[in-house]
Amino acid sequence: MALTGTTAADRAKILAEALPYIQRFHGKTIVIKYGGNAMTDSKLKKSFARDVVLLKLVGMNPVVVHGGGPQIDDLLSNLARRVSSYRACG
Repeated sequence: MALTGTTAADRAKILAEALPYIQRFHGKTIVIKYGGNAMTDSKLKKSFARDVVLLKLVGMNPVVVHGGGPQIDDLLSNLARRVSSYRACG
């Protein structure tokens, strides 16, 4: 893997800063929301995949969920309209 954009020293510094978090979350399940530009930009997709693999390699259990922001907003909007159009009679 080429060190494009960062040097080996930069990466070592980043890992040293991340070490307390790696130790804290070792063996834990980490839920990661994936959506937006990260799903459409090929450079971001590769970076995301590399980061998820790294989390697994350092002992975490990453679970990726689809962000689905716009789809969820549409669904909630439709549900709200439907709910507000019904009346409960008692």
